[in-house]
Amino acid sequence: MTLSLKYICLRMSGHDMKYSRINQAGFSLIELLVVIVIIGILAAVAMQSMNVTVEDVRETGTEREMEMLAKAIVGDPAITSGGVRSDFGYVGDIGAFPANLQALYENPGGYSTWDGSYLPPGFVRDSTGFKMDEWGAAYSYSGGISITSSGSGSTITKKITDATSDYLLNQLNGIIKDINDSLPGTTYYDSVDIKITVPDGSGSTETKTYHPDSTGAFTLDSLPAGKHALRIIYTPQADTLLRYVTILPRHKSSKTYTFAAGHFSTGGGSGCSGSGSDFLRPVGSGSTTLLTPVGYADNWQCVADSAGYVHATGSNFQRDEYETEDPADTSCTITSVTIYFVARRMGSPASGGAILRTHGTLYRPAAENLSNTFTTYSYQWTTNPSTGNGWTWTEVINMEIGVRLKRNSMGGNNPRCTEVWAVVEYET
Repeated sequence: MTLSLKYICLRMSGHDMKYSRINQAGFSLIELLVVIVIIGILAAVAMQSMNVTVEDVRETGTEREMEMLAKAIVGDPAITSGGVRSDFGYVGDIGAFPANLQALYENPGGYSTWDGSYLPPGFVRDSTGFKMDEWGAAYSYSGGISITSSGSGSTITKKITDATSDYLLNQLNGIIKDINDSLPGTTYYDSVDIKITVPDGSGSTETKTYHPDSTGAFTLDSLPAGKHALRIIYTPQADTLLRYVTILPRHKSSKTYTFAAGHFSTGGGSGCSGSGSDFLRPVGSGSTTLLTPVGYADNWQCVADSAGYVHATGSNFQRDEYETEDPADTSCTITSVTIYFVARRMGSPASGGAILRTHGTLYRPAAENLSNTFTTYSYQWTTNPSTGNGWTWTEVINMEIGVRLKRNSMGGNNPRCTEVWAVVEYET
């Protein structure tokens, strides 16, 4: 009896050990296959999601590049100067749409008005990379109003404008009067030349000449978008009004221009026409020219239209003085004269200030520390600093305005100024 029980116990013990060994053997082949199938399904889903994400990133990048190319062609409306749009891209300089995208990167043929590259810093990876979408396919553009990408297998289109005429064929209407509000009439209308200088579409400029009718009205047509020099000349005395007019896309506007003399009458008229302001831009060099010009041969041109700039080259103040265009209205009471300039430091600390010359004396208000971005600075005189009395129009006509700049250390980069102008406020 005892042996039997012992035998049974041994048999049971051996069975338990065998079961334990089987239980520790791990997953079966079927279980492993199930796990592998599940992992494969999850990987496939993840890859599909990743492919969708990559395609979305490429599409977004391509759309962003096409937007920058469009702004290089016709400019960025968000870039302004004095509250007025100042960026018109390739079209604003050339007066035509580029024949291809390469013209945004390099001068297409010795164009004197080309001022590129028009592509933003960091956008150009090399001389050809900017012409490829994110899939490596070339953008399609041949001088039209849209850019297209086909690298994704479908077409992505960036519309630049509704029609090329929006940027190339615009109008400016105006009226010419003299200081007494007299119109030229049939006697004087052919004695007035209206000249506007615009890019000709082939890398040069052309000057179009018009005449007003007897009521002083005129229309300048077929004007490209951009900032252009307008000269209105009373030819018997070579009396010239110089204005810089900004022509916007789909532009039709009307302005009144007034000579500072009674060319069309011997007197009378309504005198001061009401409160307002005159914006006076540089039209020539003044008593001193010490800053270095970039963009034009003459310093005054560099700061007349923001297309160029002047800069200082040392740690002592250097200055420019400029003659200004004549005011349009000389029969009202002047309340103030303000000189503005747009400048920045180029990394290194720098200072700048407005300057005024009147009655042969130079006035230099306290300079300001320049910002690291282009910023507008100003100084205002409510009376003439030479006489202590209210300004006269003769003093305004004969004054010189300007800017002074310096680096605040021996080394570093040179501060720049892109615009200088005066504003004369007047009232009845």
